Amino acid sequence: MTDGALAGLRVVELSRFAAAPYCGKFLVGCGAEVIKVEPPDGDPIRHLGPFKDDLPNRETGATFLFLNTGKKSVTLDAGTPSGRPILLDLIAKADVLLTDWEPALLEQHGLTYEALEKINPRLVFTAISFFGQTGPYRDYAATELIGQAMGGYLSITGQPDGPPVKVCGNVGQYQGGLQGAVGTMAAILEQDLTGVGQLVDVSITESLAFESTSVTRWLNSGSVMPRGGNRLARSNVNGLYPATVLPCKEGWVHVHEGHGRSEMLALLMEEPRIMDPEIQSEPYGHADLLDQLCLPWLSQHDKFEAVTRAQELRLPFAEVLDIPEVLLDEQHAARDYIVELDHPVAGVTGQPGFVFQSSETPWQTSRAPLLGEHCAELYGELLGFTADELRALRERKVI
Repeated sequence: MTDGALAGLRVVELSRFAAAPYCGKFLVGCGAEVIKVEPPDGDPIRHLGPFKDDLPNRETGATFLFLNTGKKSVTLDAGTPSGRPILLDLIAKADVLLTDWEPALLEQHGLTYEALEKINPRLVFTAISFFGQTGPYRDYAATELIGQAMGGYLSITGQPDGPPVKVCGNVGQYQGGLQGAVGTMAAILEQDLTGVGQLVDVSITESLAFESTSVTRWLNSGSVMPRGGNRLARSNVNGLYPATVLPCKEGWVHVHEGHGRSEMLALLMEEPRIMDPEIQSEPYGHADLLDQLCLPWLSQHDKFEAVTRAQELRLPFAEVLDIPEVLLDEQHAARDYIVELDHPVAGVTGQPGFVFQSSETPWQTSRAPLLGEHCAELYGELLGFTADELRALRERKVI
């Protein structure tokens, strides 16, 4: 396999949540060596299900297997007098330190950028936390819901007459990981040019507030993005049907007239009233009526047939797919999006594969590591510990 774009880059990862592992997943996918330093009982994410056969096992948790593809795992109790020098030795030999530890925890362990740049001036230190390394909120306890609330996401999500709604999953963690990957790669370019490292300080809350439409709308017009449910935001251009999600014979479809192609929507729905001048003068004001005019035709067609016929008229309809349907979708199959990885404990598992495709430096994909699988390799070959010394460290539960 061709070397990745980041081949030769060594990353040390210290993580407790999902943001840093997701960032590390991108870096290892691009060819970097990512050394995951775990406590002796494993990364907390190892203990999250679902598990193979519904039996809790720190080697088979689906979240861990996804977030840590291709990484190397070493165990270390970094809080012990014997463990701390080992961690510092690893960091001294790394190009990047990646972490989502809280600022106070980093300070408690003496792992600030100011301290670490003295032992490794080239170090790129990527620190991802909910509020960043500075500011009055930096030490606030936070969760995904708090990040979405304080980043503004909740205020623009949900039905117009309903309460704020959390976006499903851990979008803040993953968005923070993405921003961390971009910042890290930019800092690596500078590192290559000057030989000097830097702190890459990522705020998960800011990465959520980064949602450009609502923020720029307020900054430039002073107006707040309204909660629109499944509808697109109100447009200033007449003749645009406010797209939404509607039920059909079987399932749901995203319905859209395609920016000024209302006549095609009327043709598809076999409903000339869609072109009524009063409706076309202010479609958003007649949104509910437009929905009702579409429902009779939709009720006679399942979602796949409805989308096929709409796309033939160049109308941007889309099926609402559940997760099994997403994984079976021919588009993903054509791009080899799902790959199968053989894990010694979890067995063969399916994993999302290429997040992006590069023609010359393809994405690197291999299984997640077993807990402490690479202790002998990295502590022995990289740091020079003998087999007897490693045995003693294990007996004392340092590694």
